[in-house]
This record gives sequence, C-alpha cells and structure tokens, in this order.
Amino acid sequence: MDTAEIKDAIREMITEIAEDMDVEEEKITDSAHLVEDLELDSMALLEVLASMEKKFGISIPESEFPNLTSIDTCTTTVEKYLAEKS
Repeated sequence: MDTAEIKDAIREMITEIAEDMDVEEEKITDSAHLVEDLELDSMALLEVLASMEKKFGISIPESEFPNLTSIDTCTTTVEKYLAEKS
C-alpha cells in the first residue's frame, strides 16, 4: 500500500467520524488539526486510532498518540509501523 492509498483510507475514516459530529467536509484537509480545526473529541480520536490499527493490521503505541494530529501525521505514523511490521 503506497502513501496515497494510506492517506485516502485515513481521510475516509476521519470523514466518516467527522460526519457523525457534524463537521463540514470541506474542513477535512490533509493538514487540518483533528482537535483544533475539526473539533474531534477524545472518543472520536480513539475511534480514528482503533480504525487505523484494524485497517492496517498494526499496533500504535500510546506514546505516539500526541503525534496523531492530522491526516498527514497519521499517514506518517501508519507508514512507520507498517515498515516495522514487514
């Protein structure tokens, strides 16, 4: 899976979760801050994390959580743990 495919999958996950929270879709950009710009709460962030782990078959340690601030940073983190897995 390449970077664009990973990014698209993460964007789709975040879009689904954001829709449930009435976030306007045009606000969802690769660099939008998940909390500050999209106003996702801690439960939504945990849902994003769980979805990423399940979708990509990886485990992201708790120490990485503060780094998961945007689609771009989520993509980088997923790529890192996919590389470690293979």
